[in-house]
Amino acid sequence: MCLGLVAPAASAQVRTVTLEEAISLAHRVHPVAVAAETDYTMASAGRLESMGAFLPSLNVNGAYANSSNERFDQATGQRLSTSYIAQTTMGWDLFTAGRRIASYRAARARVAAADASLREAQFNTALETAAVYFGASASAQLVGVATQRLARARQQAEFAGTRLDVGTATRSDVLRAELEVGNAEAALIDAESALRSARLGLGRQIGVGGEVEPADPSLPEEPPALPSADSLASWAAHSSPLVRSADAAARVRGAERFASYTAYIPSLRLTGGLDWFSPTYPPQTRSWSLRLTASLPVFNGFQREASIQRAEAQERLAEAEARDAELAARAAAVDAAQQIESASRLVSIARRTIELAREDLRVQEERYQIGSATIIELQTSQVALAEAESTFVLAREQLGVAVATLEAVLGQSIDIN
Repeated sequence: MCLGLVAPAASAQVRTVTLEEAISLAHRVHPVAVAAETDYTMASAGRLESMGAFLPSLNVNGAYANSSNERFDQATGQRLSTSYIAQTTMGWDLFTAGRRIASYRAARARVAAADASLREAQFNTALETAAVYFGASASAQLVGVATQRLARARQQAEFAGTRLDVGTATRSDVLRAELEVGNAEAALIDAESALRSARLGLGRQIGVGGEVEPADPSLPEEPPALPSADSLASWAAHSSPLVRSADAAARVRGAERFASYTAYIPSLRLTGGLDWFSPTYPPQTRSWSLRLTASLPVFNGFQREASIQRAEAQERLAEAEARDAELAARAAAVDAAQQIESASRLVSIARRTIELAREDLRVQEERYQIGSATIIELQTSQVALAEAESTFVLAREQLGVAVATLEAVLGQSIDIN
């Protein structure tokens, strides 16, 4: 049901996108979404690096040396001016007191936190994009409202001029009708300017330089079916991207605190190598080495103690933020549902107001034709109808944004008619 509100025709020079396309494009180019995706990639790289700590390291290198003077070579016990060296070394941490495990746990927690933050950023970007998209749709429909107001004003000005010619109207009626035409023209200019700004804003949102308009400028008129407020609050407490991101951040801090305790435990590292060296090429002389190193931390200027205190403090802060995020998600879900209900009621009221305003304008036009109403009464009805149509457009825009807000809070899409 669109109650006769017609949006202006699409321009061939302006790119059109659907809401789904706009959200998809915004996910690719919006700085917030790109930054979150970058953080996820970096966290994944850190996890890969922590996995590599369980494997031995292997290095291969070679060297060639030449000098004008002979020198004593300790490896061969000879005086040499040239030498060729090839070397292979390997190292493996046999025991690290759980450091690698703790590091891997922390790395996995960072990946989970980055994934939750990415999901949160994507839904926030979708919300922002939906708001811009619905704003562009509303601007297009408001241009239609202004166009209809101007058409009615011009029609009334012609009628007032005809009545003046036959002596059933005064010069004042014609002047007032022309004044309304001017006001309607100014309103149309403002609406068109707002439409251009909204289209440019939509283009920026999806990474396009220039105007972009919605492929379907229609706005929702009916709210989706929603569960109770308690069910929405419980849903948000478990599935909200904000809650998941905060919980993942708390797990990261917990893993980092666990890792800080491993600084008190000794570690063992095994290293070995093979060497080939000779004054001639290829090198023929070989040697090997094997070393087992134990490291026992005794005292390092209270750095370990300070690290543990910082880790524990950060964990407490993360846990407090996680609890607050849950409360915030619950409140946001209930508030968004109430906003949807309020917007739905405003849409119903605005729809009824348009019907009343149209009927009132019809009656006033008939009364004016027979001389029972003044031009002021007629123009008042005309303006009231234009305001009712604008209110209807804005109420539907508010409904669409409210639904998108609830989707961002819940982390789930909601079907809307």
